[in-house]
Amino acid sequence: MAVKKTSAMGSGMRTFLGLALLTGGFLGTLATNLAFFGSTSWFFDVLANFRFQMAIGLIAIGLLYFLLFGRAAAFVFLAVGAVNIFLVAPMYMDRPAPAAGPESIRIVSFNVAAGRANPADILDWVTDAPPDLVFLLESTEEWIAAMPTNGSGYSVGNEIPEDRAYGISVLGRSATDIEQLRLGTTRDPVVRVMATIGDQAVAVYAVHPRPPDSPAAAEARDSLFTELSGLVARESIPVIVIGDFNATPWSSTFRKFESETGLVNSQRGYGLAATWPTSLPIRLIPLDHMMHSDSLTTITRLVGPDLGSDHMPLTVEVSLAAP
Repeated sequence: MAVKKTSAMGSGMRTFLGLALLTGGFLGTLATNLAFFGSTSWFFDVLANFRFQMAIGLIAIGLLYFLLFGRAAAFVFLAVGAVNIFLVAPMYMDRPAPAAGPESIRIVSFNVAAGRANPADILDWVTDAPPDLVFLLESTEEWIAAMPTNGSGYSVGNEIPEDRAYGISVLGRSATDIEQLRLGTTRDPVVRVMATIGDQAVAVYAVHPRPPDSPAAAEARDSLFTELSGLVARESIPVIVIGDFNATPWSSTFRKFESETGLVNSQRGYGLAATWPTSLPIRLIPLDHMMHSDSLTTITRLVGPDLGSDHMPLTVEVSLAAP
């Protein structure tokens, strides 16, 4: 009887591939489970931001491992990948409520990366598709002063706090009631703007907490959202919260804020809509968000072009929701 021979190289490559798939599947499974405990560790909460990537990775590893080796581990990887898909699916499957009428407000949030983006390019983009309000995060005094707003129909409505290297600037097409707030353990700036949709007054909060790259920074971010939850609860009019949250919808911080305020995530029904980072060919995670009261609804939600920052601009149009 002839015996089928397998070369040492072929056998070695198969073993290496099997070990690589097992290692990737194990790490993906571990990260998926640790991400459920984001409230106990800032690092676990960072893992939760990559639910989409863990879903795609584990499904791919599970299918490849099943086709090559056909073992029970493949079904484990596929099952854990399905858990991540379940968490990501509402971003694609949910649908916003219908609008009550044609009146709406269009708002842009753009993290300009401490003035790295060109202010003239941003203003050209803004005036081509004119929003009602533009929040420029990480803007500096020198950068905003260089923006050629004369003749654009827009003006800068607030100043950056003197003790900050950068802050949040507001561009508007008309005089706007603006209030500068300082929230969280590090007293980071939050801007509150009064706007209207038809005859309905709306409170718009622009936020940019610190990125959770250390326990102290994560605490600063979380404390800002805790204070903001209290402010939102005290509002007697519909509320919009927009900005660079430095969190995704799967972060425990985001989910806690969503639960405490009852605000609706405008991302639901619009897919992943990743906005960061622009340094990679494919954006990885959605850090820029708009949330709003359930008496409002999202009409359009667009991630804008690359304008030189490490973030993409976010444009959301909101209207009053039908009863």
